[in-house]
Amino acid sequence: MIHSDPLTLDDAAFITRARAMCTTKVPYLNRPAATAALRRGSYTGTPYRCPICDAWHTTTYDRVRSKRFSRRLSRLLRESV
Repeated sequence: MIHSDPLTLDDAAFITRARAMCTTKVPYLNRPAATAALRRGSYTGTPYRCPICDAWHTTTYDRVRSKRFSRRLSRLLRESV
C-alpha cells in the first residue's frame, strides 16, 4: 500500500519515504534552473534545496506543507548524525 501523506508517517518511515522521493526527482544545480523548469512546463510549484542530496528539486506542496516537510526532514537528518 502506498501511503499518500508522508507527514503522517512515523520518523523512520518518513525518512525512508523522503529518501525514495529524492531519488525520483530531477536534480537542478540552482534555484533559477528549477524555476525555469517549472515555467517551461507551465507547472505550479516551488523549488527547494534538498537536504538529502543538496541539489534543487521542485514540489507541488503548498508553502506551509513544504515548510513542514523540509523542517521535519532537516531535524531528522540532524538527529541521525
